[in-house]
Amino acid sequence: MNSLWLKRIATMAVAAFIFIFVGYQIYHANFAHEKTEIALYKTVNQTITVSGYAVRKETQLTSNSGGVLQYDIPDGGRVDKDGVVAHAYKSVADAGILQKKKELTEELKSLQELANEGSSADASAENLDFMLSDQLLNVISDFKDGNVDVSDSRQKLLYLMNKKQLADGKIKNFSARISTLQKQLSALSSTRNGEELGKVVAGNSGYFSSKTDGYESAFNYDEVRELSPEKLKSVKPAAVAKNVVGKICSQFNWYFVCPVSAATAAKLKPDTSVKINFPFVSSKSINATVVQINQKTKNSDAAAIFECNAMDSALINIRHETAKVTVNTYKGIQISQQSVHFEKVR
Repeated sequence: MNSLWLKRIATMAVAAFIFIFVGYQIYHANFAHEKTEIALYKTVNQTITVSGYAVRKETQLTSNSGGVLQYDIPDGGRVDKDGVVAHAYKSVADAGILQKKKELTEELKSLQELANEGSSADASAENLDFMLSDQLLNVISDFKDGNVDVSDSRQKLLYLMNKKQLADGKIKNFSARISTLQKQLSALSSTRNGEELGKVVAGNSGYFSSKTDGYESAFNYDEVRELSPEKLKSVKPAAVAKNVVGKICSQFNWYFVCPVSAATAAKLKPDTSVKINFPFVSSKSINATVVQINQKTKNSDAAAIFECNAMDSALINIRHETAKVTVNTYKGIQISQQSVHFEKVR
């Protein structure tokens, strides 16, 4: 009898021990004493804020034609030497009429060429899809780069689209549209012919801007790397003549120059790559290179010279701007300072 009770007590003791052991393991696994948290992979930029000037190799454009000026090229668009930048018209109405005539004439000429091709339009039908895709990419590229020939690219795309409709049999001919265009041109000519007073021609190739500010001659582009902080703090714009109607930036590379303190200059190293953002102009950052830090002593103010090679309609018109320069980028795991523990190593 006693042995039976002893066996039962022993069995219950072993079962209790196993239960307690398993329970402890479960508790230890789910309720650890060490506090944990999620670590994030993060990128942190070291930036400095400066105020400086954009320096480009610029030539002012002039026009003595008077009247109303209509630009053919957008700001930041490329233009060849002797290329037409703008037309001068006697009035706004004349400008509108002549521009409308030009557009209608180009479309009419395109449709008449298709009509004259006749059955030959079907001969290259198998290649039209490829040609359309290729031309569409050309239009997008020209528009993005501010290319002077963007209107020509769009006209070529329209021509191919019309040719595709003929090849697919979606339309038999463009007789109705041709007739409409001829009537519109006739109506414009009978109403008013419009009068062109002159043209504005680029003296050299480069990037066009319709805006001038007097700083075009304030800096010598060829000597920009020698600028001192004293020069930057005293620079002033010249008066802009009344007949100035724009400018040509003949070099793709340009500079952003700014006076900086000794502490800021210490963070910049020549021949290193940085990123520059002009927050009041664009949300995009551009690549640049620190080409020169002009400083008399390590404790004196300096002139920081950055070389840039990006150009668009916004960048070509910046002059005296605030910029954020990213000098270093750090990537790693971010954790709370409270989670960092140090142990002495014996």
